[in-house]
Amino acid sequence: MEENYCVFFVGMIGNILFGMKSFPQILSCYRKKSTDGLSIWMLIADFFGNIACAYYIYYNTGFKIFWQYINYGFATLWLIILFVMIFIFRKK
Repeated sequence: MEENYCVFFVGMIGNILFGMKSFPQILSCYRKKSTDGLSIWMLIADFFGNIACAYYIYYNTGFKIFWQYINYGFATLWLIILFVMIFIFRKK
């Protein structure tokens, strides 16, 4: 099977952007010391969506595309940080 480097590059850029999508929100919430406007239900849906997609990929391919798990790992880590920030900042 011939490698298509353009498709690989686009896929890697997409994975990096997906994995880092919540990081700017973390910075914004930290700077403002507030999570006002964040929907807890959106975060919950995103969290379980990440878990479900990672399971689906594992079920169909095993660990053949390991970099995909790094992507979902970072995305899930940022969501966990946002959950913690919600509980810290909303208690104040």
